[in-house]
Amino acid sequence: MQRELLNWSMSATSGGVTEIAVLAPIIRGRAPGERLTYEEKLRRVIDSIQTRADRGIPHQLNTITSIHFGRMMIIRPEQYLTNSNVAGVDYFKSGETSGGPQGDFSVPKPLDEFEITVHGADGGTIETHAGSNAAHSETPGFHSWLLTIVSFDGDLKVYFRDIAQFLARDFDEVFVNCVDFPSTRDFEKFWHWIRRYQVPVDLFLCAYPDLTVVQIKQLEDFKRCFDAFVEKVRSPTGRKVENMEELFDEFLRETAQYASAFPTPGGTYRMKSGKGV
Repeated sequence: MQRELLNWSMSATSGGVTEIAVLAPIIRGRAPGERLTYEEKLRRVIDSIQTRADRGIPHQLNTITSIHFGRMMIIRPEQYLTNSNVAGVDYFKSGETSGGPQGDFSVPKPLDEFEITVHGADGGTIETHAGSNAAHSETPGFHSWLLTIVSFDGDLKVYFRDIAQFLARDFDEVFVNCVDFPSTRDFEKFWHWIRRYQVPVDLFLCAYPDLTVVQIKQLEDFKRCFDAFVEKVRSPTGRKVENMEELFDEFLRETAQYASAFPTPGGTYRMKSGKGV
């Protein structure tokens, strides 16, 4: 059977939701004049975004309101070379260290020049060592990779134009640590870089393909208002309150906001009062 060639730049869609997956190589070694490697710098930027998100603090990605789902993963050579047999790569022997193979898997030793610290289950340090393969001139040059997966409302190119316009500096701060990243200032170069490292997905499931992020948030807010309305109009014994019509009118006023003109070029939405969307 003839093998089908990969279509490297193909996004899947489900209803009005689009996905993209970008697998980009991280620059090897240390940044010029800095102590940190490019991978370490990248981890710090991503950790900062995650920390802000965890604490409910506005972060860079809040600017793009069309995002349903986003995920970033740094994939190291020790992960994608596990259970392989590559010449020039040192592998842990079974039981050699706490960071060694689990079961019958063959796990490479760290493939970079910065120190790696292994932590125990109690949070204490078990072992700190430098990447042992780094000193071997015959060691193949393996990159760590940044895998970015996003699902969003609307068209792929419009989404990246929004990023270039509204997230330029923050987006560059992440991806400047990847090979040949041109920055977002020149959109065509930026666009071609994204497409160069885009990878196709084999499965794309979307729970709400016909609902935008804005509509989902609108429904969430409607449910909150409805629950508050029911609490006001029903007493603990189940009896109706006397001013139900007035409370119902108040409920309608609170929920008579509808999203329109979405998505706009900025990926945001405008609100209007009325009884129809």
